[in-house]
Amino acid sequence: MRDLGKNMHPGAYDADYFRKVYRDELRTFSINWWSARFYARICRRILRGDSGGRLLEFGCGQGHILKRLEGHCEAWGVDISEYAIGCATKNAPSARLFCADLAEGLPRDLSEERFDLVLARYVLEHMEDPSAALEVMASALAPGGALLYAVPDLSSPGRKYKGDKWFGFLDETHVSLLEPAEWVAITKKAGFTIEKMFSDGLWDLPYIRGVPRVLQYGLFSLPTIVSVALARPMIPAGKGENLIVIARKIN
Repeated sequence: MRDLGKNMHPGAYDADYFRKVYRDELRTFSINWWSARFYARICRRILRGDSGGRLLEFGCGQGHILKRLEGHCEAWGVDISEYAIGCATKNAPSARLFCADLAEGLPRDLSEERFDLVLARYVLEHMEDPSAALEVMASALAPGGALLYAVPDLSSPGRKYKGDKWFGFLDETHVSLLEPAEWVAITKKAGFTIEKMFSDGLWDLPYIRGVPRVLQYGLFSLPTIVSVALARPMIPAGKGENLIVIARKIN
């Protein structure tokens, strides 16, 4: 485990943070646009067989995934950032949104609610105690409910190519970066069984200095392009930048 410090103050996730981390906002066909599409489609696939279709996204950010889920499920979102919730209110007006710190547990208005799916995309690495955060997520799920989360993968080939310039190390709010085996252990400890683990491939170009980016797309990113375009989890865990986990709450 690479522990870089304490939980960041909520004020760290302000407009400047989102501009720095999500530079292109959600420009059509940008990396973030494709990412939102990819996760929204996987959520829809998971929910297809679940009665009720209730989804809660922890770390919903500016609401881009919730917007894509409008009309497909009952969507709720929580984020620590007041700025993000303000944006999400505009982007996903039909979602029920709360500004709250996951480290403090579920917001009061959510304490009695139960969901079919909890989504946590790039959230757990921001938590000082990701194990406790997973327990909070489990408490929000109905028995048998699903959890979908994504975290930077310390075993990523991208880390080996980029070293200290790897994207997982560049965000100072990444206070908990773990090895895949550690994520599996704390997920099981929180009361889940692992259903599927996969990756999103190598998308953090460039990896080789002096080689044109367009050539590196073919060398590194073709599997990512195919997987994301089809919204299919095709890339094995350990073969990309992020570890993506689908887990099921034990009854």
